[in-house]
Amino acid sequence: MAYEAFARKYRPKTFDEVIGQEAVVRTLKNAIDMERITHAYIFSGSRGLGKTTISRILTKSLNCQRGISSSPCGECENCIEIDRGSFPDMYEIDAASNRGIDDIRALRDNVSYAPIKGRYKVYIIDEAHMLTREAFNALLKTLEEPPPNNIFILATTELHRIPDTIRSRCQTFTFKPPTVSQIKDYLKRILETEKIEYEEDALYILAEASEGGIRDSASLLDQAVTLGKGHVTVKTVEELLGFIPETEINNFLSKLKEKNIKEMILITERLESEGYDLNVFWKQINDILHKELIDISIKESGKFFSKKDIEDLIYIQNIFLKAYTEAKSFQNPKHIYQLTILKLNYIKNLVSLKEIYEKGIKVSKHTVETPKDEAKVEKKDNELDLQSVILKIGKEAGAVVTAVLKKASIKMEESQIIITVEENLKDTLSEKKDIIEKHFKKPVKIEGKTVKTTKKKSQKRDEAVDKVLELFKGKIITYTEE
Repeated sequence: MAYEAFARKYRPKTFDEVIGQEAVVRTLKNAIDMERITHAYIFSGSRGLGKTTISRILTKSLNCQRGISSSPCGECENCIEIDRGSFPDMYEIDAASNRGIDDIRALRDNVSYAPIKGRYKVYIIDEAHMLTREAFNALLKTLEEPPPNNIFILATTELHRIPDTIRSRCQTFTFKPPTVSQIKDYLKRILETEKIEYEEDALYILAEASEGGIRDSASLLDQAVTLGKGHVTVKTVEELLGFIPETEINNFLSKLKEKNIKEMILITERLESEGYDLNVFWKQINDILHKELIDISIKESGKFFSKKDIEDLIYIQNIFLKAYTEAKSFQNPKHIYQLTILKLNYIKNLVSLKEIYEKGIKVSKHTVETPKDEAKVEKKDNELDLQSVILKIGKEAGAVVTAVLKKASIKMEESQIIITVEENLKDTLSEKKDIIEKHFKKPVKIEGKTVKTTKKKSQKRDEAVDKVLELFKGKIITYTEE
């Protein structure tokens, strides 16, 4: 008999065996017991959380030969066929490869026929978000007027790509990742059933590495058992996952505390040359930094850092987490990580907003400068903002004065302000001189200048004259300017 992988062998077969989906399970069990089964569901969540598994359990509950029940027997012919995936009234459709309108039309034509063997025909459409727009439109009509004894389950990892018209006709269940503790207990149950020796810490590492995926955790456990020749130890699990030796991690963190940029760069170079996965390395570093922050908050100090490092540490973890997110999808993660290390050189240049406000730090395009004394700050604060002053004058003196000042030439000298305007506008400003001086905070001298205007001979003639000349074939004898 062929070997059956843990992920398949220990796939939940009843609602009670499902890991970490308590709300979904309770709602579906109550719906079955109360006979409130609807015709269409959407199961949404990341991979390996049990969307297809629960779809099969629901199918068993409705088609068990012993009757509709939230606890199907699992022993009758229908239950066994559903577990094997060979039940004639259960249709599992992969929307990634059957995504077109013709595939949905074939499904729609099949809906009109009565179930072959069970009470209900169940259509499980996996990766439903991959259906084309035309396919969704074809499915919409069936969901609007569903024939009796037909149930549709749309499983998706990207709920936002399901059209609202479809979602409004379905009950949506969101699957959430189980906790590390729940996954660890699941793995322990498998090993105890298989009578395989294990180390508790090794299961914890596997549970964390699976990132919430039950199926992924079972697959990793399978590999760990094989690598360890029937034993699951911390050493074999770390080797399987490509974990970096603890000595290297401690060395890097020591250099990080010292801000020894050169050595940190060299460590990443060496680890990559030795074949280690830098993404795994960086995740280990981030996990330890997070633990350090928690320990500092609770115990006043961590293994590598103390309370005086907390501001720097918060900034460091922030840029390290960002680097990890970017590097996972980047062709050469080393470049991202080394650039992040280089950024640590500039932690000393970071200035808090509070410091900027209290000390009057001037932030320019290229530098952050701290004034040498308060007197200079005061002087800079008092420098005139010409546009602002003109607007303030205008509020008191009127819009006409504002318009004149905007066109004027304003020269600011140490002892006075010289405003030069056209001669005919001089009196307008002179009448409001006291208001102008109040806002400029200096004596104001208003000067007038004569504007020379040259009268240009108009090249344009009246259109009516042109039309008359054209009509009567005439010509202009004399032309007088006004």
